[in-house]
Parts: sequence; C-alpha cells; structure tokens
Amino acid sequence: MTISEIIRIVDGEVLQEEGSMETDIKYAFAADLLSDTLFLVSREDEPVLLITGITNTSAVKTAKILDIPAILIARGKPVPQETIDLARKEKVIILRTQYIVFVTCGLLYKAGLQGAPWKIKWG
Repeated sequence: MTISEIIRIVDGEVLQEEGSMETDIKYAFAADLLSDTLFLVSREDEPVLLITGITNTSAVKTAKILDIPAILIARGKPVPQETIDLARKEKVIILRTQYIVFVTCGLLYKAGLQGAPWKIKWG
C-alpha cells in the first residue's frame, strides 16, 4: 500500500512530504510509547508506518532509527514546527488524520495493511 493510498483511506493530510510518497508500506505499528516501538519493531522488515499521537521530535528520531519512512499522527493533533523541520531534514513523511488511533488502525487493516512483526515474542 503506498503512502498516497494511506492518505486516501484515513482522509489524511500531508504535513511533511520530503521522502517517497510512493513507498510501498506493508506493515503498521501503533504506539504512544515510543520505547515500545524501539523495543518491538524490527528494522529488517519491509517499511513500517508508525501510527501515533506523539508529535514531538522523538517520533521522528524513533522513525529514523528504525528506517520508518512515514509517521501518521492520529486525533488531528497539532504538530510543532520543529518536528516538521526535523522530519524534512531526515526525509520522514508526516501525515495527520482526524481519526483516533483505534479507527485509523481498523481502516488500514481493513484495506490490507498488516500489523508489524515483533522482534520479541512473549511466553
């Protein structure tokens, strides 16, 4: 699923588009604890979309560490200019939707996006 398709599915808007809007995204991961993202998401998997309500620069830094090409901000939250500027510099696309995380994930899952494989399996 391309980033352009994701935008259409979640009625999203683009806040920062430096990067490839045609990147093929196969997986998504939703978290507001970025430490969970760092701990659980594998870098070796195909490109992952990060769905979050976190709008500070930590989201971009996390995305960069994990080679995540795009962040989707839920709940229509305002994104600080310094976050957008860092995303532009790092070529991490930032999108925003008015939907809550639960609805956003449901819409994308229904459209065929899969949950990101985890590095750790509990139990």
